[in-house]
Amino acid sequence: MSSARPVSQQSFDSLDAMMKACAEEAVRLAAADHGMALDYTPESIPLLETVLSARTPIPQEEHEEATRIWGAYYGEIFRHKFPADWIMAVYPGQLNSGRADTGTELAMPALDVAGSHIYPLLKIFRRLTIGPSEDLAAFYAKVSAALEAKQGRE
Repeated sequence: MSSARPVSQQSFDSLDAMMKACAEEAVRLAAADHGMALDYTPESIPLLETVLSARTPIPQEEHEEATRIWGAYYGEIFRHKFPADWIMAVYPGQLNSGRADTGTELAMPALDVAGSHIYPLLKIFRRLTIGPSEDLAAFYAKVSAALEAKQGRE
């Protein structure tokens, strides 16, 4: 890594740059702490699941940073298959967000894939707080199939 400072203490010129740096940090942590080589392919999702299982439970004060780092990596898996841009978006139906204050809109990094929004950070947050029942591979397969079907119709 070019900087010894944690990603959360760095400044970035764009959301895209921040998310790429967070994803790189996930790759670094997986290798350094768990001996896992994450390579941004769908085949790395089981390795990501193993890393997340080993890192949980995560103290509440670390949820935001962990969600950003691992969610960025998970999002970059989608970006390697589908042209997408990182955007800030409010999740529709915040009742599914796991937040206690569901009346407050919360913008978060999301992926815009040809007008479809994917919320990889929310899925990672749910995986970290709910557990393995929030199956990342199944979610990836379902979303990928929907995006491929949409592309076939366009």
